[in-house]
Amino acid sequence: MNINQVIKYPILTEKSEIARTNQNVYTFAVDRRTNKIEVKKAVEFIFDVKVLKVNIINYDKKPARLGRFSGFKNAVKKAIVYLDEKSKILLFAEEAKEAKKEVAKETEAKETQEISEAEKKAAEKIKKATEAKLAKENEEAKLEEEK
Repeated sequence: MNINQVIKYPILTEKSEIARTNQNVYTFAVDRRTNKIEVKKAVEFIFDVKVLKVNIINYDKKPARLGRFSGFKNAVKKAIVYLDEKSKILLFAEEAKEAKKEVAKETEAKETQEISEAEKKAAEKIKKATEAKLAKENEEAKLEEEK
């Protein structure tokens, strides 16, 4: 089976949200023909995370009624995926924005801490050069105004 066809969609219920935030456990609706190994490979490939274990649950079709019409709800196969503590899947755009901000802050902190003496000297030279250039431009502007 194609790796992109294994996972259909994430299941977002109150119970799955609690498990996702507290225990790093995600729930997905998967294709009915898949098995645990395929689900593990697909999640690791698509989301680039480390999967510890996978549990699968089959739900049969259920009878349902809408007014006087009766039929069945679709059968579903759910996969409960347990991730490593360091791994995380971003399901919402807000989470992705927060993650980008955190990464940017971390990189800025590392850059400011790891400035060597040579870089400091180079920064001072650049600062002096720009100040000298601005001073020359100001003098030229004053001379033109006097004329």
